[in-house]
Amino acid sequence: MSAANTGNAGEFLVELEEKDAFLALHNCFTLNSDLILKNEADPNPVSAKIQFFADKKIFLETPQLDKLALFQGQTSIKFFIGTEVYFIKTSLEVVDDQICFDQSSKIVQLRRRKEPRYNIPEKWNQTAAVWSIELRIKNLARVTDISYGGCRFEVPKLSLSINKGDQIRIQYQIFKRADVVCDAIVRFIMRKPNGTTVLGLEFTQLQKSHKSRINNIVEDLVNHYAVKSLL
Repeated sequence: MSAANTGNAGEFLVELEEKDAFLALHNCFTLNSDLILKNEADPNPVSAKIQFFADKKIFLETPQLDKLALFQGQTSIKFFIGTEVYFIKTSLEVVDDQICFDQSSKIVQLRRRKEPRYNIPEKWNQTAAVWSIELRIKNLARVTDISYGGCRFEVPKLSLSINKGDQIRIQYQIFKRADVVCDAIVRFIMRKPNGTTVLGLEFTQLQKSHKSRINNIVEDLVNHYAVKSLL
């Protein structure tokens, strides 16, 4: 097995060896698990199942076969075996009016670790700010990484007096997801030579809606780095 790094979250996207990859696909078939397919030219996912194996190819069944037949270029496939998550990046083929992909396609498995952090890609749109709960003076910021339990902010011009252990309020909106406004505890502070302040933050007193939004952001990042590792 070889491991892929997702930002600074550690090595937890593991490329499976051929026999392990086949076992994962066979278990997916035996358990009748869903495969979620997304094409690079179409953001709408298609759900399918493995119909059978033949000639080193995996044949799929779905009510949306006509849509799969139109998929061009690379397609990402996600499936679950129990709580384990797997990703495939491959090209679909049409063989005898059926849709299939090559059995040798690379598969990576998500190996979950406690609170892995994911770097926010530079090209992803985002807004962020930090402020004192008492003063309500906002300082613009940028989220550099995030996990289920916290995040890291870079604040170019910090005008607030913030110390380690302080509870502050933060706001951020990342990529396509909804805005999050919540409290956080400052776990570390570092000033860069250019004057930017780096804040290591731990979320606190999260509402259910906040947790859901953070989970959505992390899930976007997991998918992003899983697909990237397959390229």
